Amino acid sequence: MTPFDLKIITPEKTFFEGNTEQIIVRTVSGDIGILAGHAPYVANIVSSPFRIKIEGEFRTAAISGGLIKVSAVTVVTSAIEWADEIDVARAEKAKAAAENKLRENASQKEFERAEQKLRRAMNRLVVAGKK
Repeated sequence: MTPFDLKIITPEKTFFEGNTEQIIVRTVSGDIGILAGHAPYVANIVSSPFRIKIEGEFRTAAISGGLIKVSAVTVVTSAIEWADEIDVARAEKAKAAAENKLRENASQKEFERAEQKLRRAMNRLVVAGKK
């Protein structure tokens, strides 16, 4: 496969910058695979596993949503971490806290925020191989 440049940035740092052969990402419309020469494309990313193929092997990260722009491929996200760097105990704690919040008689805004936190925690646990 022909490699292409990929850049993934968060507010704190550049998470990844380099060559990749393929990425697979979940957008609000479903999963999409990006290869070299892909047509220009922009989409919102949802909290999900993010797969990056480097030197023939896929590496997976947990992404907390964001935006993908394909021409020069750039991903902008609030948070992303490699599967082997996920703090499973912290993710389990965040999951439990979000589940507790969902059981409370909270406002609509608090309920939606708890749902987002639960999705992020579950995504991190799935990517880490713990669910």
